[in-house]
Amino acid sequence: MLRLSRYILSFLVALLLLLSEATAQQGQTLHIVKGKKVTLRADAEHALSYIWFKNNEPLNGFHDQRITVTEAGIYTVIALGEGCNSDLSDPVEIIVDPFGEDVEVNLEIRNLPDANTVQVGRKYNYQLMVLNNGNNPAHELVITFNIPREIEYVGPTGTYTGELFYQAGSRQLIWKISEMEAGGSASLWINVEAISEGNAITMSKVTSREKDVLTGDNEANSTVNIVFLNIPNIITPNGDGKNDSFVIKGLDTSARNKLTVFNRMGNEVYRSHQYKNDWSATGLNQGTYFYILEVELPNGKIHINKGYLTVIRY
Repeated sequence: MLRLSRYILSFLVALLLLLSEATAQQGQTLHIVKGKKVTLRADAEHALSYIWFKNNEPLNGFHDQRITVTEAGIYTVIALGEGCNSDLSDPVEIIVDPFGEDVEVNLEIRNLPDANTVQVGRKYNYQLMVLNNGNNPAHELVITFNIPREIEYVGPTGTYTGELFYQAGSRQLIWKISEMEAGGSASLWINVEAISEGNAITMSKVTSREKDVLTGDNEANSTVNIVFLNIPNIITPNGDGKNDSFVIKGLDTSARNKLTVFNRMGNEVYRSHQYKNDWSATGLNQGTYFYILEVELPNGKIHINKGYLTVIRY
C-alpha cells in the first residue's frame, strides 16, 4: 500500500504569458494579467488521481496532475493513492491584475539637491521626485537612493507616501510605493550631513512591476561638492565687478571667523574678526600676499586655513 501522506506536495508553475517555464513554491502569490493563464502541476509520486480545490471548494471534473488557471483564487490539491490520500498541499494564490506586466508605464525620477557646494559639518537636503508620465497606473514601485561616503544619512523630512527603509551596510535608502495613478507623482525629502571633502555623487533609480516604455529617465544622479572652503588664489581688483574681492566660497559669513593677511615681509596688512568676503586689497600694491583664515565649524571646532593669493591690477 502506498503511503502518499509521507510525500510533500508542491506546485510547479509555468508562466505561459512569458513563454518560458518558471517555478513557484507552495505558499507563493502569483500575479497574472487578465486574459492570461498559468498551469499548476501537483508534484506527487505514485498518485492515481487528484482533487483540486479553489478557495477550499472542490473543482468538479479536475482530476489530472495539471490544471490551467485563468481565474483568481487560492488553489490547493490532494493526491489520491491506492487506499490512502495525501495531506492537503500548501496553497498557491493567483491574483488576476487588470494592469500588470503586459501593461506599459512611463516612470521618471528626479534627484534634486538643494545646494551645489556644501561645507563639511553642514546639513542639506535632497528631493526625490517620482512621476508617472504614462496613461496607466504603476504598481509596486521601488526607489533606491545610494548614500556616498562624503555624506551621512540623517533621515526624512516632512511627510511622504509609502514605506522607507535605510540599509546602513550598503548605504542604500529604499522607498516603496504600492501604487501610483496615471499622471501621479510623489516626493521624498532626505536630510543628510556633509562629513568629508569630495564630490558626493548620489545615484537614484525607480522600477515597478510593469514594463517601462522609456527607461532613460528611470535613473538620476547628482553631484554636490563637499568642501571645507573654496579659497581662490588670485584676485583682480580693477573695478569691473569680476573677481574684485577675496571671495571665499562656502564661507558662512554669519559664523565666527577671523582673516589675517600679510605681505611678503611678514607685516600684517589686513585683519577682520568677522570676514564678509569683501577685502579687495585697497591701497596695496599688486603682488603675492599670505593669509591665515580661522573658521568655527558647526561642531564648535576651529578649522585653520593657510595659503597665499596674488593681487593683479590691470
